[in-house]
Amino acid sequence: MTTERALSVVPVYAAVKLIAETASTLPLHAYTRTAGGRKRRDTTPPAIGGVSWRMQGFMSALLRGNAIGVLSGMGNNGWPSACTWVHPDRVRVEEASDGKPLQWFLDGRRVDGQSILHIPAVVMPGKTLGVSPVSAFALTFDGGMEAQSASRDWSRNRAVPGVVFKNAAKTIDPTQGDTIGARLRQKLRNGEPFVHGSDWTLDVMSIPAGDAAFLESIKANATQVASIFSIPPEMIGGDSGGSLTYNTVEQQAIQFLTYTVRPWLVRFEEAFSAKLMPRPQYVQFAVDGLIRVDTEARYRIHQISREIGLRNIDELRELEDLPPLPGGQGQSYEPLATKTTKETP
Repeated sequence: MTTERALSVVPVYAAVKLIAETASTLPLHAYTRTAGGRKRRDTTPPAIGGVSWRMQGFMSALLRGNAIGVLSGMGNNGWPSACTWVHPDRVRVEEASDGKPLQWFLDGRRVDGQSILHIPAVVMPGKTLGVSPVSAFALTFDGGMEAQSASRDWSRNRAVPGVVFKNAAKTIDPTQGDTIGARLRQKLRNGEPFVHGSDWTLDVMSIPAGDAAFLESIKANATQVASIFSIPPEMIGGDSGGSLTYNTVEQQAIQFLTYTVRPWLVRFEEAFSAKLMPRPQYVQFAVDGLIRVDTEARYRIHQISREIGLRNIDELRELEDLPPLPGGQGQSYEPLATKTTKETP
């Protein structure tokens, strides 16, 4: 089972694409932690690329269990200006007894471990490289591929008629059958009633039980793939197996963000912050972009954030794509409740 073959399985492609696209398109901001414990927006380091670059990293980690980048353009400050993702199959690691990497190899040549950005997914104790889902679940992915191939052959080769139009009183020769069938198809296609004499019966054919069970196995494979990638099964054509429902689209987004996307975001945030920028600088994905609420609810959240001093007016205006207030009027974080108390005579 190769990466390319795994991606040809519809649920695998859907799961990986869903996570990678969602994570890579979230805004990524750089910050500096000040002496007072507050954070200040900073310039994103040049080694961190755009959406396409981040998506390559997520795709590699999701499918191969490792995202591995080679750092280059080291400046006088000791930090890289570029990071190029490489296929994990090109990389080998010699490990110490405690599992820490002693030496990295790229295409069989030794490379300095300091020039390697490594983001593993699931890591076993005593190991450096993460577990590859393509290898670990090859049988599941292969079963999905076989189901897709069988479904294609089934639709090509199974000549199961959609309806049966039968006369119980007399025998219809082939010529008469073709004529009646043509008239019936025309009427059904046009949505018109078909007027006929006595002793005719119209039966709508259903899929045989064996074929229905086979088609159900395709959905079962999608459910297994969803479990591998921690995705709600219904998002990639699987079955949750229960009556779990979401009251709102927002709740569904929160569920997906919390249990599926967030673990990947944290891995990449920590790796980018540690290898691509000096402390106390760090990067963080803006997950608010994934949760959409209606206008009234959004304004209520803004109001609460301002009242308790969580955000200032200029920050709230920025969220609504509005310019800051002139003269620094919107910079105060003082809670409105405190301000009102001070102004009360």
